[in-house]
Amino acid sequence: MTNSILKMAFSGLIATGLLAYGQQPQDNPQPVQEQEKQTQPPTPAGAPKAQTAEQVFASLDTNKDGKLSPEEFAKLFRDAKVSDVQAEFAKWDKNGDKSISMEEFKAGFPQQ
Repeated sequence: MTNSILKMAFSGLIATGLLAYGQQPQDNPQPVQEQEKQTQPPTPAGAPKAQTAEQVFASLDTNKDGKLSPEEFAKLFRDAKVSDVQAEFAKWDKNGDKSISMEEFKAGFPQQ
């Protein structure tokens, strides 16, 4: 359940970023030979690159206090049930202080 919620949240962030730049992943497909030569998939000009935990954290931390409130964290899960978001927040908030620090966020952030 947790993995599916995280996948939904982070894929939603990626899709939102691509839509914001008017790009779709396959807008400019390249011939198979060129794709095999490249070590990383091509990034269309102006499209966002894969985000690090620090970048995602910074974009969610709207008041820039260095921690995520439940409301800020919930932005990752806009299509999920409130109870699922609350449960996920509790898992990431290891010290129970009702906020998620950068260290807590990085520990829960999916590895790519």
